[in-house]
Amino acid sequence: MRHLIKYGVIALIIGLFFSSERMLIIPLIFLILAVSIPLQIFYALKIKKWENELKRRDVRQIEFHDLLEDMKAIWWVSNHPTYWGRCKTIYFAALHSRVLSFEQKRELFDVFDHLKVKGIPYPKGQSNASKEIKAHDHF
Repeated sequence: MRHLIKYGVIALIIGLFFSSERMLIIPLIFLILAVSIPLQIFYALKIKKWENELKRRDVRQIEFHDLLEDMKAIWWVSNHPTYWGRCKTIYFAALHSRVLSFEQKRELFDVFDHLKVKGIPYPKGQSNASKEIKAHDHF
């Protein structure tokens, strides 16, 4: 959905540039800024809220789904080390949690990877199915 909106706006600006309605480009750019700035503030506050909650502890099972839904709702992470550090704090709280499964950690990794957060390692471990197979291989 977000890619459709992004490419649609770019196509609209290019279309307006080559048409006789060039004067509509400036209001459209201001409209884009008027929408994107509050969204960025909303995303930053959501990231900061989760960082403050998880700064000194790991993610619990009951709050993982809320965390995942909040992170999936974010369209982008600002290109700033402060936001990257906050996202890494959230990710490492989930990565070091003993109550989360490998699949949940991998799912959160995929969300942060999609948001282009750099410096987060792929979760180590195995899924429960592969652990069961290896447990029965010794017989």
